[in-house]
Amino acid sequence: MNYRKDLLDEIEVKKVLDYLQKLESAINGSQQNLEVVLDEGEKLYRSVFIQSKWAGFKENIEVLFVALVVALAIRAYFLQPFKIPTDSMKPTLYGIQVIASNEKPPHPLRRILELCIFGKSYHNLSLKRGGILEKIEGKKFLFFEYSRLIFESGESAILWTSPHLLEYKLGIHPGMAFEPKENVLNFVVETGDQVLVNKLIYHFRFPQRGEVIVFKTTGIEGIESNLRLQGIEGSQYYIKRCVGISGDILQIKPPFLSINGSTIPPNPMMAKIESQQDGYQGYVILANQQYLVDPNETYTVPPLSLWAMGDNSPDSLDSRFWGPVPMQNIVGTGFIVYWPFSKRWGIIR
Repeated sequence: MNYRKDLLDEIEVKKVLDYLQKLESAINGSQQNLEVVLDEGEKLYRSVFIQSKWAGFKENIEVLFVALVVALAIRAYFLQPFKIPTDSMKPTLYGIQVIASNEKPPHPLRRILELCIFGKSYHNLSLKRGGILEKIEGKKFLFFEYSRLIFESGESAILWTSPHLLEYKLGIHPGMAFEPKENVLNFVVETGDQVLVNKLIYHFRFPQRGEVIVFKTTGIEGIESNLRLQGIEGSQYYIKRCVGISGDILQIKPPFLSINGSTIPPNPMMAKIESQQDGYQGYVILANQQYLVDPNETYTVPPLSLWAMGDNSPDSLDSRFWGPVPMQNIVGTGFIVYWPFSKRWGIIR
């Protein structure tokens, strides 16, 4: 009645309201004629609330719509999914891994299970004629991205992976020559860690040293100019670790990051990075970085800014190259790895 009231005329509304009073009297009274009143209610329901053959379909559409609205609200205000694109946070978080293989791909059922659980996919390229690679075309089928390789011989081949991965992870580019044979390329791709970003927490407090942060590159010219050189327009999302906050005086004294004159790490995760154990290599000074270029140089983090560095310091483009991150760019903190189900699955430290 409450749901359909706006679709009923006054007479139908009055019938239902009168019946509800009658039903309440029967329940509160002797209840001897309650069964008769209930039967009357069934007949009234069928005459007033006529069900169409599409009723079930409409209800499912409404449920899906509400679920979509809730999901969008959660993404906008609470938790946002984010995929780790590179190895700059390795071994804390992994980007896409490409592993050369000499083994035959496993049975299709196992491949499906490994894809669903571990995000692992197997790829193989065999050529009949081979020749010079003329171009790589990026294509999409539904939500899946794939590459079409076109050779000067007229032969073409498809690999279910992105052109970006072929170029930057495997070094495949136009102009390369390929022999006509089986297993020209045989490799395994492990997807980057998928994380949920807590977007709510920094509405109540500032980021702290040692927290993993996700931020937009908007206005950080050192990042966006490099992206434009790669043909990428617009802002991107980056993930790094906040290692310095406003007012901190920083120095890199490999493998340590000195903060306000102290090389004692402010939290367990930064201590782990500096330990140079379990895959961590400490903080280093790289060629061509623009800030903290030698152990004697200091840098003071400006107001309303953070200093962001990758845990994989030897292979990370971070604040050493493009400076501080404005607080207004911060999206949230990396909260949990929800997929794949690797040893990194769970709360992000």
